[in-house]
Amino acid sequence: MTSRKYGLPCAWYYHPDRDITVRWGRPDGYFTVHTGKQHGTRDDHALIDTVRVSKAWNDDGDVARKAHEWARANPTAP
Repeated sequence: MTSRKYGLPCAWYYHPDRDITVRWGRPDGYFTVHTGKQHGTRDDHALIDTVRVSKAWNDDGDVARKAHEWARANPTAP
């Protein structure tokens, strides 16, 4: 998968139970899911999914909710 240029500001949320990080740049129409704790990274070496969204995040709570929703919807993903 090719690297993308992410919007700024960029938010990260680490989901410890699943060992994944959701990264979401504003005003990007997608967020990315990565294996492991990837806070502050902007490369795609641990990318496992790219998910389209209809609107940008407003706060860190939006990013955390998307991480939890993705984890519930993808129980067998790494």
